[in-house]
Amino acid sequence: MSKTKKTTRQTGSRRKQQFLLSEDSPFAVQEAYKLLRTNLIFSTTEDKGKTVLITSSMQGEGKSTTAVNLGIAFAQNHSRVILIDCDLRLPTDASKLKVKNQPGITDVMIGINKLTDAIQHLPTGLDFLAAGTIPPNPTELLGSERMRQILDALSNHYEYIIIDTPPVTTVSDAAILAKIVSGVVIVCKQGVATQESVSETLQKLSFSEAKVLGFVFNGVANEKVTKYKSHYSYSYGYAHAHQNRSSSSSGGSRSSNDFETI
Repeated sequence: MSKTKKTTRQTGSRRKQQFLLSEDSPFAVQEAYKLLRTNLIFSTTEDKGKTVLITSSMQGEGKSTTAVNLGIAFAQNHSRVILIDCDLRLPTDASKLKVKNQPGITDVMIGINKLTDAIQHLPTGLDFLAAGTIPPNPTELLGSERMRQILDALSNHYEYIIIDTPPVTTVSDAAILAKIVSGVVIVCKQGVATQESVSETLQKLSFSEAKVLGFVFNGVANEKVTKYKSHYSYSYGYAHAHQNRSSSSSGGSRSSNDFETI
């Protein structure tokens, strides 16, 4: 392999890693995710697993990075948390975490793998259920009774379930799942989100009777990072540029007898 190609691959790998939350992340970034984590803790009141859906209005707003880092933030707080990549058309969470994308949730839903075999236990303490095999009918799968059964089983084991979904204005996947989760967080990126796209997103989610917990404003310059009250909930801006390495914290083992047959 030529030095140029090797350098290009190394640079690409660093770019995939640079947005991952860790103890080496800038202080402002860590505090922003801690604040988001705390707000979600107080906004979800279920007795068992609290399921938070992360979405956006349009592609490229950073909803997957937010979902991954929110999962890591809960793991850093020693919570039992699992991240599920339900963006079955364009999954990126496995690539960001540098883990395998199969088996995943689609393979569990169609009976190829058991749930316990598909869950990956990461060094950060975060558990991860990848998207799995790309299906021809993602909307039907996500709206199936099987999906409900999987979430019910996971909610008996985890304190928090973070679900990464496609943008709301692109496909109906997020709106379908919004009916069965504790709440929805909408990621908006400065320069990408528009009033029209956000309005359409809220309208579609309202048809699903979704509980919108708030917004995460992405790509906001440091000097513009603010906290303010929105129409739905408190929202927090945070700088998108992270320069850090993967967390070195270690997670404990998981007992999964309660859903080993799923």
